[in-house]
Amino acid sequence: MQTNSTGLSHKRVLGVAIPIVLANATIPILGAVDTAVVGQLGLAAPIGAVGIGAIIITAIYWLFGFLRMGTTGLTAQAIGSGDKPETSALLVRGIIIGLVAGLVLIIAQVPIFLGALQLSPASMEVESLAQKYLQIRVYSAPAAIALFGITGWLIAKEKTRAVLLLQLAYSMESILALDLVFVLKLGWGVEGVAIATLIAEWSGLIFGLWLAREGFNNGYWKNWIQIFDRARLIQMAKVNSDIMIRSILLRN
Repeated sequence: MQTNSTGLSHKRVLGVAIPIVLANATIPILGAVDTAVVGQLGLAAPIGAVGIGAIIITAIYWLFGFLRMGTTGLTAQAIGSGDKPETSALLVRGIIIGLVAGLVLIIAQVPIFLGALQLSPASMEVESLAQKYLQIRVYSAPAAIALFGITGWLIAKEKTRAVLLLQLAYSMESILALDLVFVLKLGWGVEGVAIATLIAEWSGLIFGLWLAREGFNNGYWKNWIQIFDRARLIQMAKVNSDIMIRSILLRN
């Protein structure tokens, strides 16, 4: 196989793509297991509540997928141009944007979730349980959204195996160590599923920061002047806003 001057080959492309495909394949499995675990309680309302709650919170988080795609593209450009300070700065920017967006979501949770439940009405019991689920899950929003920035940065660095490892660790922790204990052993029901996912997402953020430690192994990540550089922030906002509009249109 012939390669060009950048070392691009089919093997290299597959080495980046296959772990991402596998990581994405684990996402619906997590939701299915959550539903199966709650189903062991033998009641219909908790199953419906977890289903509706998970759909709502996942749809909201998915709108912030622009952070992963935008970070991947901009970081790849910085790597290609040999701009190490900007490469590290993009990682920090992605994390900060994710944390701030998550905090905004926590603050505005009441009207957002009420509006979402109006769009997907259910019985009073199911809606009440779904609200309890969402009220717990929302406190993992900063971690979940910041992880988009971290995974985007890892993809740009061609560390897709790390992304797969992160997704598997998060899924296994939520399913095996937490769902089964909180729901089946302790009998916490819908709240147990939500708490399990909350803990798993914050643990995932910590693990993600460790996987992206290369970006913190230099002093560039503390260069706040570059991180908050007006021109670079505007560029990032333009890229991400276009992707966000695309995500909203696809969701609708």
